[in-house]
Amino acid sequence: MTRWQAAGIHLGISAVIAAVILGMLYLAWYPATYFTAMGGQQLAYLLVGVDVVLGPLITLIIFKSGKKGLTFDLTVIGFLQAAALVYGVVVAAGARPVYTVFVVDRFEVVAANDLDDEELAKVERQEFKSLSWTGPRVVGVVKPADPDEQFRIIMSSGMGRDLQHFPQHFVPYADVAAEAGRRAQPLATLRRFNSEHVGDIDEFVRANDLSEADAGFLPLRAKRGERAVIVKRSGVVVGTLNLSPWGS
Repeated sequence: MTRWQAAGIHLGISAVIAAVILGMLYLAWYPATYFTAMGGQQLAYLLVGVDVVLGPLITLIIFKSGKKGLTFDLTVIGFLQAAALVYGVVVAAGARPVYTVFVVDRFEVVAANDLDDEELAKVERQEFKSLSWTGPRVVGVVKPADPDEQFRIIMSSGMGRDLQHFPQHFVPYADVAAEAGRRAQPLATLRRFNSEHVGDIDEFVRANDLSEADAGFLPLRAKRGERAVIVKRSGVVVGTLNLSPWGS
């Protein structure tokens, strides 16, 4: 076997593994807009770089039929490649979005590693005890009535942990949908914020059979960007546009 054949076999195996992992990232863990908004794209580049490019390239460099110690060398390459791949998958799993939380007047995307085990242990509602593996669930969150708990959350905000990071205060989105609808800004405002993408907004409105009076938008904040969530006045989420939800 030549080194090119060996590298080709290595590349083929690596490509199949990478395709499975990328499919899992894009279709399950980071679906739709979350793939770019939560950094799935960067994780995909890293996995492909290590699994599809680096491993076969090293095989191409070191492979020589009949070379003494070749089996050991290939075993080490395979082990290191597998270790890097496992590490990347673990990182991607921890950073996957698990909740899109309506907070006051916006949506906040929360990743699995944003939620402390200690806070999850305080969750009483069964539907919020587990973290999704098939994309984020849309929920609401309510401010606690207890003053001590309010103070604790306020103090935590100084360390980057706000109300959306306390799942014990989550509620079904249906409970806050009407408030989300009331808080939604007019689509005319979104057009003003994104004058170069008016056509995209109009096309979305037509495709979803929306009326100007019955639709609006709310900001969505994620780790790698911001989006505009289109909602009906009832609060029903229609979809997300990759547009700025803020004025300049």
